[in-house]
Amino acid sequence: MSSNITTSGRITILLGKQQASTGERMSPRKLAEKAGVPKDFVYRLDSGAARHVDLDALARLCAALNCDLQDILVWEREHGESV
Repeated sequence: MSSNITTSGRITILLGKQQASTGERMSPRKLAEKAGVPKDFVYRLDSGAARHVDLDALARLCAALNCDLQDILVWEREHGESV
């Protein structure tokens, strides 16, 4: 059985949840500025293309989004089952 960690689409989902709860619309670029991380990092995370993740940058994103690490990093087993 194979498994992997994915981030694909997670930033978009979290930005939508934040907009629903606060009414504030935030783009990935604005999120990057607020968190103090490179915008390319945010886009790579959201596309699922990030292979190496700076833990400090990830922590800053979590703080800016008011979320937990597992909201961004999702462990998936074979056949798309989330753990």
